Amino acid sequence: MVDYARENLPLEGKLVIKSDGFVYLKVDDGYIHTLFPLLELAKKGFKEPPYFRSKDSPGAHISVFYANENVIPKEVGQTFHFTLKDIVIVHANQYESYAVLQVESPELEKLREKYGLSGQLRRHDYHISLAEKKQFQHR
Repeated sequence: MVDYARENLPLEGKLVIKSDGFVYLKVDDGYIHTLFPLLELAKKGFKEPPYFRSKDSPGAHISVFYANENVIPKEVGQTFHFTLKDIVIVHANQYESYAVLQVESPELEKLREKYGLSGQLRRHDYHISLAEKKQFQHR
């Protein structure tokens, strides 16, 4: 599946900042709309992530700076490149799981370091969230 994405989807995106200060790399929405059905994750209880709810929603993206990091990069609007690594299921806790496409981007690492932060975002790989699964606790 990663090979399919590598051959059919762009390996770059534009840096965007939301009004709340969240900075992300906007990538082709095909990463979610194409890969989600191909992975057949709906059969396992996963849904597309809620990144398309409104016109302000980011769609498919790679998080770069969280709002609480208080960075307004001069590079907004510029193009950054990445390479695809692997698709993995991450268990955030006992109730939430995510299917993510791990990516590597020395360019994004250098950007974060330029603003005095670690190259990685909260010590995690850069990634594109493809699906989420939430199980609600019964009381």
